Amino acid sequence: MATTPRAAVFGSTPWGKEWIRRVEPIAVTRPNPMLPRARSLVRNDSVVVNRNQIGEFRCVVSAGMKCETAVLSLPRYTATERKSVMRILARHTRGGASSGDLPDEVHADLVAEKLSPVPDATGASCTCSGRIDPCLHVTAATYAISLIVDQMPTSALAVRGVDLSAATTVKDVPRRWMPIENLDSTAFFG
Repeated sequence: MATTPRAAVFGSTPWGKEWIRRVEPIAVTRPNPMLPRARSLVRNDSVVVNRNQIGEFRCVVSAGMKCETAVLSLPRYTATERKSVMRILARHTRGGASSGDLPDEVHADLVAEKLSPVPDATGASCTCSGRIDPCLHVTAATYAISLIVDQMPTSALAVRGVDLSAATTVKDVPRRWMPIENLDSTAFFG
């Protein structure tokens, strides 16, 4: 018996929920008719997110016959803020953050110390000519980003300029183990 695929759950962790609050604020005066269309675009894979840039998420949204580029900009953490984030990470991640996952306690501690992964100063721009703020493309991009940070919370910190490879130290790896990057594949496999 075939089952229908489950719809994407947006904001299933505190990491993604924080992004969803950007387009679905708690104190709303009227429903936003754009939200179902934006969620549908994400579920139909019409949003491509390039999260390799520090300080911004650049998204290409295909809505109908047009493709628009939505950019969500975030300020980088200052050097002092980065040290505080690294302290919080060291407290909660014994095995390192190399898997991309972080405990929800890390998010709670970041918010408590006013180091939220999604700051109030988040900027958004789009190549469309829409007059509504945020437009459909920025809203769809926000939903897509929420899915990404739900699956890999480290991306929320990496875009703010936190070098997560520095959070994983050599002491995180048991002494009998060797990082796979240190193996010479031709010598190992022959």
